Amino acid sequence: MALALAFPAAMRSAALAALSTFPESPNRSGTFSLWVEGEIVSIPGRIYHDPSQIDIPNLSLIQREITHALLTRHADGFVRQHSLSKILSLKYMWIPPFVVQLVGEYVVEIVADIESAISSLDPHQYGSFVRANPIFFTKTRQRAASYWDCYYRRRYDWASYPAKRVLDFLESTLESNGPKTELHNS
Repeated sequence: MALALAFPAAMRSAALAALSTFPESPNRSGTFSLWVEGEIVSIPGRIYHDPSQIDIPNLSLIQREITHALLTRHADGFVRQHSLSKILSLKYMWIPPFVVQLVGEYVVEIVADIESAISSLDPHQYGSFVRANPIFFTKTRQRAASYWDCYYRRRYDWASYPAKRVLDFLESTLESNGPKTELHNS
């Protein structure tokens, strides 16, 4: 199943087991490629599977974590937010793509949840991810600024916008983890 490619090779068998419980989805979504632990993974833009039909309680712990990571890409913002709460404190190297992508999206309540959890995010883990994906990080910053400008400028000044604060944290992880690499990604 293509969604298993969202995880490094070492996690694919667990991902396939978790995905075997997913219902069929009539909709297809594009993907974007990122570097995770020296491998390219393919993260879904959006997924449309009905989460009420996934038997999450009967999955192993790692399969539940994989399922929640994928559900952060769901078309329903409430599903994304709930699933984020289940993975935000996890220390796996494959978690940052799912968290950082949400920073550049339009649901400020989800980004505020990430901002609230900054102190629990592992700077080494996130720094390694951002360093390996500089183009993605730049695009995420641009998207966040664009959403702020379009939808939240009247509610927040840029300095207090939750995405700006998370992006500043991510930027600071680069300083403490060595120089950026110039890996290319889309």
